[in-house]
Amino acid sequence: MNESAAVRPRNPRGQGERLREELLRATERLLEEVGSEDALSLRAVARAAGVAAPSIYRHFSDKTELVWATLEVSYERLAAAMAEAAAKADDDPVARLRAQLRAYCRYAVAHPATYRLLYETRQTPVGPERLAGHPAGLLVRSWQQALTACEDAGWQVRGSRSEAPYVLWSSVHGRVMLWQVMPSPKDATRLDRFVDEMLRLLLER
Repeated sequence: MNESAAVRPRNPRGQGERLREELLRATERLLEEVGSEDALSLRAVARAAGVAAPSIYRHFSDKTELVWATLEVSYERLAAAMAEAAAKADDDPVARLRAQLRAYCRYAVAHPATYRLLYETRQTPVGPERLAGHPAGLLVRSWQQALTACEDAGWQVRGSRSEAPYVLWSSVHGRVMLWQVMPSPKDATRLDRFVDEMLRLLLER
């Protein structure tokens, strides 16, 4: 939409959530183009959504909050897919963790554009207190809880326990990225085998 595009009519009273969703969709489209929070402008978001720039502040206090809310939608979908897979797994904590990790890989394969948005959006650094509220915390907490369940069942986590969720996260992310870009046949069962091997290396009786 160009600079001279008409501003959309104001939503009727009670439709603020609709405006919020339109702002999130506009932000997502723009992030796919610019790839960076720093390169994103609130003016451009407002223009893409067809509203005046001050309207954004009715829903988001600043650009970082808007970007995080946009990413949160995708993180929530990914976390929900992981939780659903774990719920369907055998009543064994390692099996549930394995199901989570495999679901993570399958989600990335099935939704490549959304997945890239999560990891190719360069975000502005924030302080530790605010960082604790980042939407990626959904994944970290899920793996923390899954590892705790494994420990309660008698398994030991090799290495630093505090870093173990990040070991899982960086490992599956790195393997997915290699799977996506390399010219090898796209057999997703290779990702499943990687998850199995990673758990054998991370957990011990």
